[in-house]
Amino acid sequence: MQAGQRQAENPGGGRQARRMARLAGGSLVLFTAMGGCARQVIARETSFPGATAPTVAAVPPGTPGAASGLAAVAGFLGAVKAQDLQGMSAVWGNAKGLARDQMKRDELEKRLVIMQCLLQHDRYEVAPERARLAVGGRQEHQIDLTRGTLTARTKFITLQGADGRWLVEDIDLLPLKEFCR
Repeated sequence: MQAGQRQAENPGGGRQARRMARLAGGSLVLFTAMGGCARQVIARETSFPGATAPTVAAVPPGTPGAASGLAAVAGFLGAVKAQDLQGMSAVWGNAKGLARDQMKRDELEKRLVIMQCLLQHDRYEVAPERARLAVGGRQEHQIDLTRGTLTARTKFITLQGADGRWLVEDIDLLPLKEFCR
């Protein structure tokens, strides 16, 4: 069928098709489909006022860092509870990147073992206050840790690394000194 025939069958169809193509082009959403990979949905504004369309960013399993500051804290504490030093090192770092890429392995392991001892817990709760913004885009999270009959509040500082993933940068270990006895 020729283009002229299509227009004759649908008067104004060419204009409508071009208009729809422009609208679709303005709000094109790319879906990355990778079998077996975790997916993170991120809302992006489209050309339609008030409308959002999801885009999917594939995050392969084992990717260092976390999607948010609070997710980095949860990942770190989950690794502590599982006694997983590798898991702890996957979300611990600074603006330059992961700590495991910046220090010798024996030094890294010593620090992780000390933190693991102090942060060992039966459960934890995020304090009711929202994360506070700190210098340089960092977030301060107040966390209540419970181990047996002991409960202590400490703070975790998280930051977004160069790759956009969140890392635990600092933890106030002093309130937890009774946890490691």
